[in-house]
Amino acid sequence: MALDPKSGAVLAWVGSRDYGSDPFDHVQAARRQPGSTFKPFVYGAAFAKGMLPTDTLMDAAVQIPLGGGRFWRPTDGNAPPSGEPMQLRDGLAYSKNTITAQLMQQVGPERVAQLARAMGVRESRLDPVPALALGTSDVTLKEMVAAYGTIASGGRYRAPTVIARIEDKNGKVLEEFKPASPELALGLTAAQELRDALRGVIDKGTGTAI
Repeated sequence: MALDPKSGAVLAWVGSRDYGSDPFDHVQAARRQPGSTFKPFVYGAAFAKGMLPTDTLMDAAVQIPLGGGRFWRPTDGNAPPSGEPMQLRDGLAYSKNTITAQLMQQVGPERVAQLARAMGVRESRLDPVPALALGTSDVTLKEMVAAYGTIASGGRYRAPTVIARIEDKNGKVLEEFKPASPELALGLTAAQELRDALRGVIDKGTGTAI
């Protein structure tokens, strides 16, 4: 799916490779765990709360109590924690689970879920639990594209628009549809901080291969 974040117009929508053999829309009907692509909502909620991209958290082992004697211990795979302070923008750039989990604790799962819904994840159920920070709730591709469009447009959400107008066989316009009105989901300052932090993903972080 491709979206124009300025208007919400859907530019491309490919639901499957071949409708004849796979008549299932993977854009709107399929739900999957978004994993680390959900992390920007955690950082966006933190910036909206007043935290700064330059604020630091310790890259250390994390143990989060879940109640009933249970704990959640997120790690970064085989990479051991450095034991050094790390700026929030670098936590996002390098997709650090240890940093993101700590940030989730400070911001709160419910606040993160609320922001994700405001930004475009509006049809899938988001469980407000600590692990939501790492994208454990199933969502659709359409929701994630719409939410990332909100980031690109400076914090303003626009509902995706599929049909711009209807014409008859002679080209006469029978009906036109205006783009959806924008809804403020994230303040401009926080949105700009999040957008700048996401540039770090490509410039030096996990997305440098692009």
